[in-house]
Amino acid sequence: MSSVGNEIKKLGLMSMYHFLETDPEKHLPELLDWLDTYMSPDVLTEQRKVFRKIIEDKDNNWYQLLTSLWTDIDDEVRKTLFENLIINANALAASKAKENRFRFDCNIPWSIAIDLDNGKDSLGFDLWDDVIEQAKKLGTFAFLFRGGEPLESKMEIIALCNKHQDCEFTVVTDGEGIDEDFCRQILRVKNLFVTLKVKDTVMDERLSGKTDLMRRMKIPYAVSCLYSGENQDRFDTDEFFRDLVRHGVRLAFLISCLPDEADRVYRRSVEVRQTMPIMTVHFCKDRKLIGGCVAGGRYFCQIAANGDVEPCFFVNSSDRNICTSSLLEAYRGPCFMKYHGETAPPCPAVK
Repeated sequence: MSSVGNEIKKLGLMSMYHFLETDPEKHLPELLDWLDTYMSPDVLTEQRKVFRKIIEDKDNNWYQLLTSLWTDIDDEVRKTLFENLIINANALAASKAKENRFRFDCNIPWSIAIDLDNGKDSLGFDLWDDVIEQAKKLGTFAFLFRGGEPLESKMEIIALCNKHQDCEFTVVTDGEGIDEDFCRQILRVKNLFVTLKVKDTVMDERLSGKTDLMRRMKIPYAVSCLYSGENQDRFDTDEFFRDLVRHGVRLAFLISCLPDEADRVYRRSVEVRQTMPIMTVHFCKDRKLIGGCVAGGRYFCQIAANGDVEPCFFVNSSDRNICTSSLLEAYRGPCFMKYHGETAPPCPAVK
């Protein structure tokens, strides 16, 4: 689609959003009808089915979750989330990514994780800025900062958010770097989403203080829980998820390498999202919800702090480095081309 066509499409979708804002509960069903008009059938297909089911049953727990977008999040931040995630990263980027997948015969990821590795070996603002520019040209508008404690590079993160206002960024953090000043910076740039790392059964005092602060300032946040067979008992309780809800958590990412039959936390998380106002997403096991294996640029890839372009969190092999190759060269290299096609290599995270 031409740039003029994209602008017209974007204006239409933003008009739809402003109409929705006048009475969200009344106009939510019309939102889906409009999205069906503007998005191709193969974009967010399963997610849109779930969304339609939610808004057709106002008594379910997910409807409470959905309406909390208008009570718990700053108005301008919510508007930017819609513009960047729904419009830029999906309605517009999907056609660009699809065109480039066909043109270059390779995968183009929906999201890229950038590993800052405590800032020690990070390649700096200029290189990450160039990576994001390359990604946008190919059709990627969603990025995630991770690795050690990425907020040790908080000024660079804010600067990248400020420079790329058409993208949505997420930072996965232990929360130490979150204070009022940083929250004000988030409200200023509007396109940074916080994900807190939770390592125990309950939110400890440190994380509770951070969620209290972000809730008061109406900043959206999620949690990420990494667990194994040795510690899954800590998370395999309704109380753990109720505690998250009490702290205003509406989205929880779960990550483990356990086989399906041994993963009790995953089974409980599926039950929880049917009864509590919290969305749980298992990075490895919610195959239908997230579209199957996301590695190798199917939907996701990672760039290590040293510049190695890697297929996934759990696949740390690489044959291209962003310091000496372009993103496109990495996507077309042997390491990523193993994931191009109908089937992907066996996932080492699911044993």
